Amino acid sequence: MRFITSAAALALAFSFSGSVPALAADPAFVGTWGVDKAQCKLAQDNEGAPMVFTKDGYDQHETHCKFKSVDGKENTWKISSECTVEGSAEKFDFTLMVDGDMMFMGDDSDGDEYVRCK
Repeated sequence: MRFITSAAALALAFSFSGSVPALAADPAFVGTWGVDKAQCKLAQDNEGAPMVFTKDGYDQHETHCKFKSVDGKENTWKISSECTVEGSAEKFDFTLMVDGDMMFMGDDSDGDEYVRCK
C-alpha cells in the first residue's frame, strides 16, 4: 500500500477543487512609498527614488535594508534592520505607523511622513 505525503495530498485536493489556500496578508507597510506623488514616479536608479517595502526589508536607490525583527501588528511596528547604504553597513532601528495611504517612519524624537504610491 502506498501513502501520499500530506503536502502531496493537499496539492492534489487543491488541484481538484480549483482553489488555492489563502496566504497571510502582507503588513500594511508593504508597497512603494514617497514623500509625495512626484517622488513616486522616479525610478530606483534616481537618487530621490521612493522606498519599496516588502515584509522582509526595503530598498531605496543605493539603500538596501533587511529586517532582523519586526514587532507589532495592524498599523504600528518597531523594526530593527541591517542596511547597506552606498556600500557601507549600518544598523537602523525605527518605527512605522500606517494609516490608510499615509505612513510615518521614524524614531521616538523625529520622523517623516510618506504617501503610498499607486
